[in-house]
Amino acid sequence: MQVVTSGLNGTEVMNGFEEDWKEYKRARNTFLLLFVLYVPVCFGIGVASTKLFHTLRPGFVAAFLWMAMLLVSGTRVKLWRCPNCGGWFSGTWWYNLGFLALRCVHCGLPKYSNNPHSSGVVH
Repeated sequence: MQVVTSGLNGTEVMNGFEEDWKEYKRARNTFLLLFVLYVPVCFGIGVASTKLFHTLRPGFVAAFLWMAMLLVSGTRVKLWRCPNCGGWFSGTWWYNLGFLALRCVHCGLPKYSNNPHSSGVVH
């Protein structure tokens, strides 16, 4: 999606896909942060709950909820729409590259490109 803003002299400036890529980066970074912090946070909650309450239930609940957040976050990254063609950026119905995709698998738009005409596919 292209965003139109007002320039310094009142002219309109096209920002390309900057806002779309910022949204993608937030989704990707959220997933990576959840992935990296899963073991330390769940382990910490498990140790604390064992010391305070003499049970591991809060640790198991935290682990289950964290896995659900990982699932939602990962799905959000995998199903992110290409700002150029609107298809899934990293995959189709039968395969998905996730955040490892370097360009849209449908139109060839390079990741983080703000130019819709930089895709490798000629229309």
